[in-house]
Amino acid sequence: MYIEKIKIGNFGKLSNREFSFSSGVNILEGKNESGKSTLCEFIKFVFYGLSNKSVGGEMSERKRYISWKTNDVSGSVVLNDGAKSYRIERSMLPHGTGYKDEVTVVDLSNGTIMSDITDPGDYFFGVPEEVFVRTVYIRQQEGAYFNGGDIGQAVENIFYSADESINTEKALKKLDDARAMIRHKKNTGRCLMDSLENERDALVEGLDRARRVNEEIMQNEASLRFNVSAVEKNKKDCEKMAAQMRKNELHGIIGKFDESRKYKEQLLYCKKSRAQIREATAFDGFCPDEAYLNEVKNAKSELVLLKNNADALLDVSDLGEEAVYSQEHADYIRECGGKEGVCDNIAYYKNKKKQYTVIGGVFALAALLALIVGMFFSESLGGLGVYFYIGCSVLAICAVVFFMFIGKANGDIGDIYDYFEVDSEEALASAVSRIEEHENYELHRREMLAVRLAQQKTAEDNLKACLKKTCSVLAKWGIFPDEASYEAVISCTDDVLSDLGVIGENIALFDRDIEKNKAVLGVIEKQLVGYDEAAVRAEYDSIECEVSLENTDEIKRRYEFAFKGKEALQERISALESRLAALKAMADNPSELESRLNAVKDRIEELSFKHDAYVLAYEKLQSGAVNLRNRLAPGLSASAGRLMEGLTEGKYKEIGVSDGLDMTYTFEDGGAVFTKTIDCVSSGTKDIAYISLRLALAEMFAKTGKKLPVVFDESFSRLDNGRLKNMLSVANKYAEGDSQVIIMSSHSREADILADNGDIIGVNRLYM
Repeated sequence: MYIEKIKIGNFGKLSNREFSFSSGVNILEGKNESGKSTLCEFIKFVFYGLSNKSVGGEMSERKRYISWKTNDVSGSVVLNDGAKSYRIERSMLPHGTGYKDEVTVVDLSNGTIMSDITDPGDYFFGVPEEVFVRTVYIRQQEGAYFNGGDIGQAVENIFYSADESINTEKALKKLDDARAMIRHKKNTGRCLMDSLENERDALVEGLDRARRVNEEIMQNEASLRFNVSAVEKNKKDCEKMAAQMRKNELHGIIGKFDESRKYKEQLLYCKKSRAQIREATAFDGFCPDEAYLNEVKNAKSELVLLKNNADALLDVSDLGEEAVYSQEHADYIRECGGKEGVCDNIAYYKNKKKQYTVIGGVFALAALLALIVGMFFSESLGGLGVYFYIGCSVLAICAVVFFMFIGKANGDIGDIYDYFEVDSEEALASAVSRIEEHENYELHRREMLAVRLAQQKTAEDNLKACLKKTCSVLAKWGIFPDEASYEAVISCTDDVLSDLGVIGENIALFDRDIEKNKAVLGVIEKQLVGYDEAAVRAEYDSIECEVSLENTDEIKRRYEFAFKGKEALQERISALESRLAALKAMADNPSELESRLNAVKDRIEELSFKHDAYVLAYEKLQSGAVNLRNRLAPGLSASAGRLMEGLTEGKYKEIGVSDGLDMTYTFEDGGAVFTKTIDCVSSGTKDIAYISLRLALAEMFAKTGKKLPVVFDESFSRLDNGRLKNMLSVANKYAEGDSQVIIMSSHSREADILADNGDIIGVNRLYM
């Protein structure tokens, strides 16, 4: 079992410290008053806490090690028990009028909190605090003494002395006498405990008043010191923050001056670049601009529009194809007066045919009548009959003439039908209508064609005029295409537009940059009104602090807070000073009362402990004294004797232990065997004897066979180098496996001896 790491938050004079240890021997070197003993006390605190009891005239552990700055103690220890590692965290924080002791144990193998462990020293080491302190915790300059006879009180309830000279019956008598001296069974009032308890009650009442006043005085004094220190700190902080704010402000102003120059340089560069572009693109003093670009665009658009219009007018397919018809027929129809005239002619000839038929029939009938009359009445009429025959002939001739007219009328109708290649009046009407439609369509088409030709002429004239105008526009910039070539002019306008687009974009970029830089520069120059750059830089250089990256508003807020806090602290100081004056005037000095009360309490506790121990010892000793000596005491004496023999190179072998754990040693001189108390040897030998007893006790009290880590705090100062080497060898042997020995030293003697000892391997050397 060994300690892997110690982390101290606040404990006595130590704050925010970490130490890493290993199994085996660990040597921690540090100058006197560097905090080694405080570190030892911190180890005990983590496992057993801090006592609030005073010892003798000294203050309690709690008052000694609670930080006056933070008013608490805190830290942790990582303990390896051979199978797992545990982090034991402990703190004592203000709680009401006292302090709250909080313990947390974490199993580092899985990160779980072991909430059932409230006393880590008892859980991991298996021994109470008093036994731990008087065995494996060997404080500075106390290695040989165990603080007088107190160790006997601490272990009497665990085992009995292995001193064979002790008689059990005498021990029982002494135990009963000692118990009666402390407290009578019948409470007669003449024992030590009665008088001590009366004295204690009187002291408690007086001390309670003195303590309350004294505590308030101490708290007010501490608060006064803290507030005075805080005022000084606030004053320095305010001065520092004021300088910091001014430095930051001046840094920002200098940055504005630098930024102003940068934008002026950028503005000048943009203007020069724009002028260079315009100079490079000018022709004969003419520099194209946005208006010229629009003029070229408009000219091209108009030219393309006119060209497209002219090309569209060349296409006459929309006027239709030439109509197919006989112009002769059309002329005939037109001479006849159109379709109605032709139809009227047919009707006329048909009417004539009808008239000729009627007249011819009449003449033929008349000729027939004349012939009949002449034939039947010729004889009766005589010479008149000839006239009937002549009339008949004339009438017949007239009839024949009219019948010839009928044939002519039929011929005229047939001629019309044949002319139009039809065989009926209906077909004639249809043919005439078709010829009229074709003629009308063709006449209209020819009229539209004439209009289209006129439009083509106008479009060609407009296109030529636009080509000439576009060439004059291009000529402004030194471009002279063939006016007669539309393609040449369009190609030149495209080239000009492309070039002007690139030039315009470049100029526009610089124009935008110029406007942007002008706007930003105007804002910056307004911000710099009233500032002189040389004076600003001189003041900036005179302030002895670095520019802070922190926001100036945040610094200002903290400055105002600190300034107000300083005023509040000064008011608090005045109130504390007034209160302290009043308290000190009425306060009694509690030191003497507290010392007397603690002495009485300790004596009562000591006597109570002894009384209970005597009663228990009396009862148990009768039945188990022999058993205990056979099982425990011989082993303790043997272990201590073995260690003592090794440390003294065989000079002292047999060790005996009294009922108060006072040690005796046995030696042989001239064949005789003598037993002496350990006080007869030198101080160095006495230290070795009691350290041997401590290590033997530590091995006996080890939980589950795992030896406890041992801490030595300047325990070897009275040992010479030879005995120190033996002691370190014993420590090394004790720390074999997963055990541990921690040695606190103000010099390098232990480390040097271990380094020269070939049997020692793996010493961990640390420094405070």
